Amino acid sequence: MKKLLLMAAALGVFTGVYAKKVKFQVDMTGQTVGVNGVHIAGDFQKDAGAPDNWQPGATAMSNGGSGNIYSVLVDIPAGKFYEFKFINGNDWPQAEGVPALNRKGHPNNGQTNENRWFFIDSVANDTSVFPAVLFGGTAPAGQFAVRLAVDMQLAGAVNANGVSIAGDIQKAAGFPEWTPGATRMTNLFSNNKVYEVILYVPAGIYAYKYVNGNSWGSDESVPSACATSNNRTLAVTNNVVVGKVCYASCSACPAAPLPRYDASFIVDMANTNCDGGFDSVTVAGGRPELTNWTTGVKLAKMGNTTYYVAVLKLDSGEAKFKFRFHKNGNTNWEGGGDRVWNLSADDTLDLTCFGSRDVGACPSKPANQKITFVVDLSDEIPDAQGRIYVMGTFQTPNWQAGAIRMSPMPGKLGFYMATVNDVCPGKFNYKFVNGDSSQTANEESFTDSADRACAEPNGIGGFNRVYTRTTSNDVTLAYVYSSCEVADLNGVRDVAGLLNNVKLFPNPTNSSVNIEFNDEAKLHDVTVMDIAGKVIATYNNIEENKFIINKADLTNGMLFVNITNNRGEGKTLKLIVQ
Repeated sequence: MKKLLLMAAALGVFTGVYAKKVKFQVDMTGQTVGVNGVHIAGDFQKDAGAPDNWQPGATAMSNGGSGNIYSVLVDIPAGKFYEFKFINGNDWPQAEGVPALNRKGHPNNGQTNENRWFFIDSVANDTSVFPAVLFGGTAPAGQFAVRLAVDMQLAGAVNANGVSIAGDIQKAAGFPEWTPGATRMTNLFSNNKVYEVILYVPAGIYAYKYVNGNSWGSDESVPSACATSNNRTLAVTNNVVVGKVCYASCSACPAAPLPRYDASFIVDMANTNCDGGFDSVTVAGGRPELTNWTTGVKLAKMGNTTYYVAVLKLDSGEAKFKFRFHKNGNTNWEGGGDRVWNLSADDTLDLTCFGSRDVGACPSKPANQKITFVVDLSDEIPDAQGRIYVMGTFQTPNWQAGAIRMSPMPGKLGFYMATVNDVCPGKFNYKFVNGDSSQTANEESFTDSADRACAEPNGIGGFNRVYTRTTSNDVTLAYVYSSCEVADLNGVRDVAGLLNNVKLFPNPTNSSVNIEFNDEAKLHDVTVMDIAGKVIATYNNIEENKFIINKADLTNGMLFVNITNNRGEGKTLKLIVQ
């Protein structure tokens, strides 16, 4: 089904036949609405049922009887952009003056046109909503307008899914954050390759990057000179126009061709030759010569060595790239941030091991190893469906395609574990996921910049855990979620005496609950939590061997009762309250 939706989106770009509900809005605060009401006129009207386009009195807007926000809902073809203006009345003399930032014609695209514009996507079935900008204004009340433009003339072919912007600026503008394809940019004039977008956001500092398509791997490599963690950044304190930049560049596209040089790529694959090896090795990067992070360029094996090489002609300047290996149709990217190479002459890349940035051949790799992954989610709200995962480059397929579901750890409420046999790579990246593993928003984020000693940049603005194997002995990697703090596996022991003797009744219950400890300990603590991990009630230093929890202290549904004693023994029981 997903493939069919993407195909429909791609067709919509070319045909515009996919109708969609679109809600246009305008805020009339500060305006005296005329007796003829508020209207909108544009090149969508005929598709929406009006006699013709650009009819100032044909498409009325309504505030529903009160308020300053006027709107109209129309069904029009998607996969294209429309031009329009708001009118305080029903004739052109009452039309708004569109601010320069919001006009279709702009210095970023070198054209003149004084209309507003709005791109209508064709992927989602929900309603596309134009934000309620102030009449004749730049942005909605309390927000600022940000206009961005990227020039694709040196980026090679523009992806059939268009150009988009991804970053945390998306969330501020009402889109899913860091989601390529969710915030489409628009080529407003067919005689250039400039793509633009206007976002309406609160004041703040935002990260973003441009994407030639709708998926990671086709995103630009932001040059180091204008990048923070491989992303562009923008401080918004007012309405702002970000000057047009060349894709994967810090400045406008150069007028003259850049000099080109021979670039010899080489990588040692010894530590990644696992499970029967791989089908091929490629290099991919943010240049058309490196296929803009898509198919990549195949490397050739050098004689009887484990080295793979390729010689390419590249424009001078900074190139960002990564090596990959392919096996059974799966593409496995090396870990770590993007590699960076400033090319100013014919040159050969320093030899490094796949996944490493240390110059030299791969170090000796230990025999395969059994690794147990443990994550402490006791300070988080675990996914309600128990979807806790570990994923990384330690297996094929890697990352989301090979995500491993973790199980609750006996006797450790909020702890989850998974054991992987025969881990082979000498060095790998991994991370834990709390929720649907296909959604990047559910991955660990390492928001504390002082708590990243166990992680390294992933090349797209985030961080991954990194582990180098030095032994073939069994090992446990146990961490607090989204932190480099080692998880405490010894704080509470699940001992057979308490397991066998503690009693909780009646269960299910619609009244009070009795607990009998029967373990000869002097003190007990009892904590009651709901299924999301929220603490409902806590009782400390209970001296008696029996204890009653009143019904008034409980909530209906499934609860967890965590019992510990002064000997460090613990037990968690399920309780159903009706």
